[in-house]
Amino acid sequence: MKRGSQYIEADVLERIRLGDVDAFKEFFHALHPEIFLFVYRYTGDWDVARDIAQDTFINFWRSHERIEPSLSAKSFLFRIARNLALNYLARTRHAFRLSIATEGVLMSPYLSIEEKHDDIFLHDDLQKAINSLPNRCREIFILSRFHDMSYSEIADTLGISLQTVKNQMNKAISVLRTRLSDYLD
Repeated sequence: MKRGSQYIEADVLERIRLGDVDAFKEFFHALHPEIFLFVYRYTGDWDVARDIAQDTFINFWRSHERIEPSLSAKSFLFRIARNLALNYLARTRHAFRLSIATEGVLMSPYLSIEEKHDDIFLHDDLQKAINSLPNRCREIFILSRFHDMSYSEIADTLGISLQTVKNQMNKAISVLRTRLSDYLD
């Protein structure tokens, strides 16, 4: 299994279902980075994201006997991560924060001061535009654009129809185009 692979082979999932710890380790190492970044987008906190990512895999392992190799384990894993992240946010009452790093922009020796300044404003405006989206719309947009999930994977993960995903993505792109029109000229 490749690290960060889109699809987990059915034989690995079958081995996990049968309690094979080595198969679970392989699964963990392949998907942990994606799960961590997914949770980080919700929490905006590295330590909390690390803890929730760990809890996600612990919860997955606890239900390993019920895994159905023919179904999407990745979607199931993302659903666990999403629920844990939302539970954390509900408990701590933190507002959703989408972090878009600007350190790379600030450190780049190839950009002029004016370009760095423009990029910082673009990142800030992009973050504000994404955060202005309705919750479900924002969540679908982030899964698609930041986590490279297909529309069908998003539908499976969130337990919604494929058409709802398409409609919400169209809405998100329309809102973002309008809000960021100054940068699109």
